[in-house]
Order: sequence, then C-alpha cells, then structure tokens
Amino acid sequence: MTSRREFIVAGTSAAAAAAIPRAAAAAADDAALDRWQRETDLVTAEAYRAYLADGDTRGLAALERLERAFDQVKAEAAAAKVGAEPAVWCVYNMGFVVKTAKSLFSIDLVHRRAAELAPMLDFALVTHNHGDHWRQDFYNAMNGAGKTVVSNFLDNYGAADWRKGGPDWAKRGGYARGERELGLGDVEIRTSLTDHNGYLVDFTTAFEIRIGGFVLYHTGDSGWGTEPKLATKWGRPDLWLFFPGCGVDVAKAVARVKPRRIAFGHLWELGHSVGRLNARMVRAARTSAAAAGCADVSVPLWGERV
Repeated sequence: MTSRREFIVAGTSAAAAAAIPRAAAAAADDAALDRWQRETDLVTAEAYRAYLADGDTRGLAALERLERAFDQVKAEAAAAKVGAEPAVWCVYNMGFVVKTAKSLFSIDLVHRRAAELAPMLDFALVTHNHGDHWRQDFYNAMNGAGKTVVSNFLDNYGAADWRKGGPDWAKRGGYARGERELGLGDVEIRTSLTDHNGYLVDFTTAFEIRIGGFVLYHTGDSGWGTEPKLATKWGRPDLWLFFPGCGVDVAKAVARVKPRRIAFGHLWELGHSVGRLNARMVRAARTSAAAAGCADVSVPLWGERV
C-alpha cells in the first residue's frame, strides 16, 4: 500500500496539479479508492465493534490497516519536525492529529488505542457527543493527565484547573456553548455551533484553528441546512477538514467557506450498519467542491498525512 492516496478533481490541468503541494505524498487514481471501498465493505458493524472490544482484526484487511494506522501516526507525530505550517494526520474518519512547532493535539480522535496518545497530546478537541467522535477511555486518560479537552458537553476545560479549585466548568455545562475564543500554546481556537441535522440543532462544535498564519477549519458532522452557520473569522481556511456526508450542500458550503484546500473526512465509518459513504458519493462531493471553486480536494486514508 502506498503511504498516501490522494486524488485531484477530474479536469484539473497538469500544470495546476503540479502546483499543488504534495508533501511526501503519492498521487493515487480512483482504482485505489475503489479497492479501499471493497475492503471496507467486508467489515460489518458487528465485526468492527468486536474489534474495538478485543483488538482482533479477524483477518480483515481494513481492520489491519486501521491497526497499523495508529502505530504509523503515533511514530510520525513523535518524529516530525514542523515549521510554520502544521502537520496533519488522519487516524480514523473524523479523527485527526495535528502537530505545530510547539503543540500536538487531536480532533475527534477515535481509535481503540486512542488513550495511548494522551501522554503525547497537549489538548484535544471534540465536536459533539456521538460515539464515533469520542471515546470515554480517551477522555478519562486526558482528564487524568490534567490535559485540556474542549467540547460542548464534557466537563473538562483543563482538568488541572479543576483540581486546583478553578472555575466550576460542570456547572456551566461545559465550555464551548456558542462562539468563544481561546489560546492553547501556540494555537488560537474559535468555536461556533452548527446543526448536525434538522433536529440536532447547534449540536456540533466547529473549530476554526489559527496556527501563526495558517488557518485550519474542522466542522465535524455539519448537516443539511446548516450552511449559513459555517463561517470563519480569520480568513479563508488553508485546509478544511470537511465531512460531506450529513446532507450538507457541498457546493453551497464550499462557496460560503471558500477554502484553499479540502480534505474529506468521516468516510467509511465502520460502526454504521447503514448510511456509510461510498466512493461514488465521494466523487460526487469532489465534483461539487470543484464546481464551487475548490479543486484541491483530497481523501486522506487512515494513517496518512494530509
């Protein structure tokens, strides 16, 4: 398996494609995407849940890749030298690890071994209260180590402050209720709320993250009709970690956000019995993004650096 599979919207010229940064990445064609689809189709939700419980991949190629992905990200995140632009790895679906010159943090980190990263991380961001976006054992490990977890539902905004008798965060109902700004190390974060769908209104926290002059945007499970709530304060995102699968209108969302680059996330969620995105849907979303003005669209697979 190549270390990175990435594809550019059909119709992008050779000159334009060559101008797009491809840091240590090999371009992959749609055949690789289809092969990934076939492998994940073999993993039932029941097999995935069993793997989470016992770590047995049961000989399934997709689960074996997922297990290796964690080791790869853990090793690369420890070793990577980072300058002005952050390094971003996909661990699993919406789960990313981000390294800056001075910080290491996660967004929606979900993996059966996620707690192993707690000693390395400076803080964690969680978009919403669904089991495919956070794990209790990971939260417990972060909380026990006095590490900050920013969410709109967990009672932790800096466990160290809690133990020292700081603000009663639980009484406030968590931290990110609406739009807020905070600084953590060399990272500035702005939160806002978006709709997961028509009835889970203001359920998902979107994170606008500024690292020096670089703007990273992660919108979690932002769904149909929430496009007007997608907004950045610090300019066009250099990279948008974007899930197109909750019914959001991709063209409207891209036209509003105007990202320089998109990396699709939350693809092939193995815990879903129904409603998994597939390669055809990804291609359609990629085409919509291009039509709305963003031709630099990638699909980082598990373990890969964006």
